[in-house]
Amino acid sequence: MTLPTHTAAAAISKGKIALVQVPTEEPTGDEVLIKVEYSAMIPPDAYMADRGFLVTEKDYPVILGFTAAGTVAKIGSGVKDLKPGDRVVAFAYGASRNKGVQEYSIQPRSVCAKIPDNLPLEAAATIPDNFVCAFYTVFNQLSLQFPTSFPATQDPPNADVPILIYGGGATSGQYMIRLLHLARYKRILATASSKHHDYLRSLGATDLFDYNSPTLIDDINNAVGGPGKLAISVDCISSESTMGILAKFMSPTGSVALLLPVKEGKTLNNSPDEELFLAWPMPDSINPFPKEANLIGVRTFFYQEDQVLKERLMPEILPELLEKELIKPTRLRLMDNGTLENRVEQALDLFRNNKVSGEKLVIKIN
Repeated sequence: MTLPTHTAAAAISKGKIALVQVPTEEPTGDEVLIKVEYSAMIPPDAYMADRGFLVTEKDYPVILGFTAAGTVAKIGSGVKDLKPGDRVVAFAYGASRNKGVQEYSIQPRSVCAKIPDNLPLEAAATIPDNFVCAFYTVFNQLSLQFPTSFPATQDPPNADVPILIYGGGATSGQYMIRLLHLARYKRILATASSKHHDYLRSLGATDLFDYNSPTLIDDINNAVGGPGKLAISVDCISSESTMGILAKFMSPTGSVALLLPVKEGKTLNNSPDEELFLAWPMPDSINPFPKEANLIGVRTFFYQEDQVLKERLMPEILPELLEKELIKPTRLRLMDNGTLENRVEQALDLFRNNKVSGEKLVIKIN
């Protein structure tokens, strides 16, 4: 039997984007078929589309989009807690059949979250990838204690230890700040452009630093009690430049979580002639940290290796936080002009030119 088809936006070769027709599959087992209304694109979309990052020739066409917000169209026989018509958002990080910039997307139940009726779908599309990244980085990779429910009712161990989020204006950094605050960590430091400071303070940041300040290193060292005293940090950019700065105030034996891939150069979206490093450990040639440092390369796509996070993070924890309005969507830029192909190209151009700051690029599908 020939399956019906639907439209998807995909890289069909390195540097070439097109609309393609792909099969509309039936969900089986624990799968959910989502009628997608909105999808968020992120820097890895540009890496894959422009450079063929993590893509082989046999993978094409590679559908783009790492979130999918819409309504449940059908469910597999193993799904008991969702039904057709439910409004959901998914962390769409798997194979092409699971990606977001297409009219229908198949998702495992474990990456789907039911959303409140008052949350617009385009806003919901901003949440999953960075929320999962933040939760996994802070509470799994850095092994900080998270509460049995949010907000926490008592302080965690070492609640007063300073924790620095470098690149706190990034959407992943915003969720890290918020989750740390909800877990009752008391010293949440963040670097960001000064235009983001008021918002980050509202999320729970206690000490804010402008990364453009000529006194940045001295200011952070003073805040944490002197040079080499900072024991825990996250680098949301993970470029040669940001790592070099972090190395100037981290404890020699401190823990640094780096969101992979590590980039040559200075920016989140580096130029095509600069390398992206996903293999771990990173090459010594770009590693500024001492051998004693506890460097953690964060691969968010592996988060379901933690069985608790697989079972609870998207199906239970995110819906609870949204229902209680303890976390909110990030600021978004809606790409809704022109054809679907035009919208995807516009988003990719913004990434290529490092024109995205403190917001998510959300693609309207229809």
